[in-house]
Amino acid sequence: MRWDRPVDSEPGAPPLDVVVLLLPPVSLGTLGAIVDPFVEANRLGGRRYYDVHLVSADGAPVALPGGGRLSVGGALPALMRCDALVVASDQRQSVGNETDILSQLKRIARVGAAFCGNRGGTAWLAAAGLLDNRRVAVHWEEMTFYRERHPELVLCATLYEMDADRLTASSNQATLDMMLGVIAQQISPQLADNVARQFGLDRIRPGHEKQAVPATSRISQHPPKLSEALLVMEANLEEPLGSDEIAECVGISRRQLERLFKQNLDILPSRYYQELRLERARQLIVRTQQSIVQIGLSCGFSSGSHFATAYRAHFGITPREDRSRATLTGSGQGTAPRTAGTPPTEPSC
Repeated sequence: MRWDRPVDSEPGAPPLDVVVLLLPPVSLGTLGAIVDPFVEANRLGGRRYYDVHLVSADGAPVALPGGGRLSVGGALPALMRCDALVVASDQRQSVGNETDILSQLKRIARVGAAFCGNRGGTAWLAAAGLLDNRRVAVHWEEMTFYRERHPELVLCATLYEMDADRLTASSNQATLDMMLGVIAQQISPQLADNVARQFGLDRIRPGHEKQAVPATSRISQHPPKLSEALLVMEANLEEPLGSDEIAECVGISRRQLERLFKQNLDILPSRYYQELRLERARQLIVRTQQSIVQIGLSCGFSSGSHFATAYRAHFGITPREDRSRATLTGSGQGTAPRTAGTPPTEPSC
């Protein structure tokens, strides 16, 4: 099964068999972000599109972080096949039967199941080798861990990634958006929108949106003078400064500034600055109804045509097309093409 392909929506068609593997620690909030959208899709759609089953590694009830235990309907080793397996976990923890769990995940992959992981579940899938050479959304705090432990992954600082039969989310909130995106792709955008309204959401965030990363987290890892330069850029998006002005602000020469950027970010200051402004513009394009021309001007572009040209060159899509895609309640979630030289905390995805 592919997550991005429509399913048979005829009234007599069998539902998709979705199994959710609970690997502690896993909270009710995590479980709800995964299961509730499917339950609501069945209710609002007037038929069973999805059959959702809970399993644990050994079939025993799963301990909840706040106390209590959650009963499941089976054990992972007894699972012969399913259309999709969702690995749900708040964080990856070492367990005594870890080797067995990874072996079972590989076995189920061999029978053709699609896989999905939330923030912690993704780590389990990566450890099993089921995400090799795939686009994988990981939380910005965990980028370094994944780069060191799993260099074979194509890491993305997006909300979630839908790569054919592999699906990954960077956070619990992104997991909810991701499941709504699945419903939009597999059944219909209208049904997904109706389900979103049940959760009080006025829009479904598309997977290609960037995670909100605190500026201090993006900047503090760099040498002091480079960090100062990045803060100057962050504070002057509407009226961009020249490289000479930025260098003067931080007390170094332009040549030293360019050397710092090249050594640490492998990019020229001017190019980084433009990409920073384009990333900010994209947030406004997909999250607000502000006019596209006004967004371009507020992000330091001299005209609408200049903004549109730079936007398309960087993202591979025009601002208007990007906004249209974002309003289709999750359709077209694939990541737009990117140019080289992306800021280091936002990988090539």
